[in-house]
Amino acid sequence: MRWPGGKPRRVAVVCVLLLAAAVAAELRLFVFPPADEPVRADAVVVLGGPGDRMGLGWDLAREGLAPAVVVFVPDPRLCEPLAAVPEEICLTPEPPTTRGEARMVAELASERGWDHLVVVTAASQAVRARIRLERCFDGRLELVTVREDGLAQQLYRVFYENGAMIKALAFERDC
Repeated sequence: MRWPGGKPRRVAVVCVLLLAAAVAAELRLFVFPPADEPVRADAVVVLGGPGDRMGLGWDLAREGLAPAVVVFVPDPRLCEPLAAVPEEICLTPEPPTTRGEARMVAELASERGWDHLVVVTAASQAVRARIRLERCFDGRLELVTVREDGLAQQLYRVFYENGAMIKALAFERDC
C-alpha cells in the first residue's frame, strides 16, 4: 500500500525501527547484560536489592571463591554472622544507593588491600553498578547477576534503571 506522498510511511518505518532499537538496547542493558565468569578474588560483594543476591554471594564464597563476603543491607540488625569462614562484613550504605555502596566498597578495599572483587547484583542493575564501582575502585571486578523475581518486578526495575542510568551518566559522574 502506498500512502500519498510516501512521507507518512517513511515516518512510520523510522518510528518502528527506533522502537525496535530502543527495545533491543533495554534488553541488552537491563535484562540480559554482560556478566563475568567469577574467579578467585579477595572478596565477594553483595549489593543490596531484589533477587537472591545474598544466596548467590554466599554460595560463591563457600565454593572457595573468596575468604570474605561483604553484604549491604538497609538495617545493620539484619546482619547476623553465619560463619567465621568466610568472614562476613555487613554494611549499611550511606547514602543508601549504589553510589554509596561503591564508595564504601572502595574504602573497605583500600583498608584491606583488596584489588580483586566479585560483585553480585541484579541483572537490571549490572551495567550501572559496574559504572559506579569502576569510578571508585581501581581494582579488578567480576560482576555476576541474579534475576529479579517475577515479570512485574523485572519491568519495574527496567523503568527504574533508565532513570538511575541517566542520573549516573549525566549528573553524578564522579565517585
